[in-house]
Amino acid sequence: MIPKTFHPRRLVVALAAALPMLAIAAPADNSPYKQDAQNTYVHDASTRGIGVVNMITCLMSALKADVLVNEGRYLALVDEKKCSSDRDSASQSSNTTDAPAYIQAIVESSRTTNDQPMRMKAWFTMQEETPDGPMSQTIYIHLEASSAPTESNPYGVFRIDYCGKADGGPDDCMMNGYLSGGADGITFYEREPGRDEQGQPQNNAFYSKALRLVRNGPDDGAGRLNINEGQTPEVFDFAFNGTHFRRRTDDANDYCFSRSEADASNSVWRYGLYDNDNGARIDVNSGFPIEFQRNGETVRGYIGYWGLQVPGDAPADNSTVTRVEHGGQGAVRTDYRYAGKAGRLVRYAKVEKHLSEVQGVKLSVWLNDRSLALGGNDHSSGQIELAWNGSAFAVVGVMNCGDNGCVSADVADVAPMPVSAFNQQGGVRGWSQALGGEVFIPVGSSVTTLAGTAPVLLREQSLVYPDQMEALGNLECLSNCPTPESIAAFVGQTANTPFGSTAFQWAPVSTAVTYTLAEGTLTFAGTAVTATSGLGSRPEYQHGLRSGRLFPATQRSELSCGEGFYCDNKIEDLANYYVWETGPNAWNQFAGLKNGSGAFITFDPPKNVDYDVPAGQAYGAYAGRSLVLQYSGFGQLWGIPGHCVDARSNAPVSCGGNDHRNIRYVPAFSIPFEEAAAGRVQERLGGGATANYLVKWLDKEQRFARVDVNASQCQALNLTQFFTLPSADGLRNTSQAVLDGTPWRIGTKPTLAADTAPRVIHGEVQY
Repeated sequence: MIPKTFHPRRLVVALAAALPMLAIAAPADNSPYKQDAQNTYVHDASTRGIGVVNMITCLMSALKADVLVNEGRYLALVDEKKCSSDRDSASQSSNTTDAPAYIQAIVESSRTTNDQPMRMKAWFTMQEETPDGPMSQTIYIHLEASSAPTESNPYGVFRIDYCGKADGGPDDCMMNGYLSGGADGITFYEREPGRDEQGQPQNNAFYSKALRLVRNGPDDGAGRLNINEGQTPEVFDFAFNGTHFRRRTDDANDYCFSRSEADASNSVWRYGLYDNDNGARIDVNSGFPIEFQRNGETVRGYIGYWGLQVPGDAPADNSTVTRVEHGGQGAVRTDYRYAGKAGRLVRYAKVEKHLSEVQGVKLSVWLNDRSLALGGNDHSSGQIELAWNGSAFAVVGVMNCGDNGCVSADVADVAPMPVSAFNQQGGVRGWSQALGGEVFIPVGSSVTTLAGTAPVLLREQSLVYPDQMEALGNLECLSNCPTPESIAAFVGQTANTPFGSTAFQWAPVSTAVTYTLAEGTLTFAGTAVTATSGLGSRPEYQHGLRSGRLFPATQRSELSCGEGFYCDNKIEDLANYYVWETGPNAWNQFAGLKNGSGAFITFDPPKNVDYDVPAGQAYGAYAGRSLVLQYSGFGQLWGIPGHCVDARSNAPVSCGGNDHRNIRYVPAFSIPFEEAAAGRVQERLGGGATANYLVKWLDKEQRFARVDVNASQCQALNLTQFFTLPSADGLRNTSQAVLDGTPWRIGTKPTLAADTAPRVIHGEVQY
């Protein structure tokens, strides 16, 4: 019997300071809550340059080649998002698109004898958007593993070579790299095309990354990393021992850190929820994998509450898509009919909290004149961040938008905004990640103070399916009401807003904009209100266009504010209002499936769960507050507010800086893994009932605490060692035709039967 003991995920550690440390909670019973694995890793500024190393090992692990040795070629799906190295981008404080983004691979794993290495061939099919449309490419990967990781050699002995080529393009590799490990350490080199300002590949211009890490003992080592990404190249020298880690890019950036876990800062990126009584995982029916035929090929993707995730074009309307479920009795295939729309309608149901519960929680508010909050001569419109301080709304931040998205910059020494500042619009209207999204704090036209018991109105959202729209009748809008004409003017750059004269209209109005719902789409005067292109040039709309609050025409009288006028702020009194979303992204558009009876199958929206933040310094300004988090499935708990840190020093910094290479957005605190109240959340159910869930962190990042680089422990770490970095000379074109004696040449991507079911779905063997 050929042993199957090689574990690719354990191959590599991202430098000494980024060692993945696996720790499994000691189970008291057999429940998933006690047994599910917890992964801890260390993040350092230098790991930005070798995130691809960790991504490669994640992808290799998800293929399960070590489990399926000598079992022939098979199809595997890998969730690219779970292996992405940029999930902590400072421009992305929350993620509403956590649906899997599957890459498909054809895999073959073999080993001739126990004395021979295990070899894996894999052909990944990738899609990349270009100005000319989607480009399909294949990544040709060869892995050779001679020895599994051991205590004395945590890397094992292995080499991975890969080459990425555009399908039908030139024979040269667009992306080319190799990664090897042995008892002496790690060697890594990658070259890829340079990018222009729009992020598109440039001919004859290359980026490169080169790493050499040498182990001098179980806990001692050193190395060098070179990153060349079109700017000034960065060179990191580093050294470590059992207690300290030192990294230097130049004399002004020489940092030393304690490797003590007790002193480190933590950020959790993935959590699971579990049943309070039996410890079973809490599942949400947020979507499932699908496949369909396109030009004679089987295309695989994912569909769910947040839309359709597939490489390239969506299936044609009313075409067949298939869900494939695997179990002990074999694969079960269920056919559906696809229905897609260029926008989607979302219902917002009212939920109430008290103002004292949200004291200190940031709320993002739009002002037509930011000088009202910031003072000075800046009369531009935009977002500011407020936080209730017990008597007024403290101005704590300003949102700045640019080509890389919108980020928050802290502000200080700015006078609070009194309650009366919001009299004219009836209250404070905004958005808060920590409160689940839409927020409204009623103020009224003459109120000057608010008590702790004052209401704070939150909204829980759910998708309105096309077959549910007829019951709503016509919808109306008073503020931020897009029309096909106003959108066209904005896209054509003849208007500054896509909402025309209704933009940010808080004053009473005598007329409303009336829409109809036709074939699952919001229409105005018979034309669809959609915008699937042309928004990307305006950063504030790059994530899509959202209308103002819509309400059924039958409820117009409830919004009357006298003398034939209607007030938008009175919409807050309604149990439900609606928002129309449209844009180029999957989450801006409706994607649904109809069963054999013609009825839409429904997907669950994220669960809104309350978290009572414990007291204590570790929870900062949020200690003692009640936050609203969203749970969209196992590993996907969102909504913990955050702040930015400098990846070089690990110190907190403003998110508004321009150093995008080193500013990172991280959660402000972590939910502990414990069965006490601090490790639980609560879901509000109908009729005032609640359900308690246990929380367990799954993936945790640690950032070492900085210490004085002149301390003797740090000066003892030698940064003057000479390292010969790997170069392009070691690159191999794995896509070349198979040749005896050259096993890394794996040749043309093979084909599998169109109805071949995935044998592995991101690390889980299906059959």
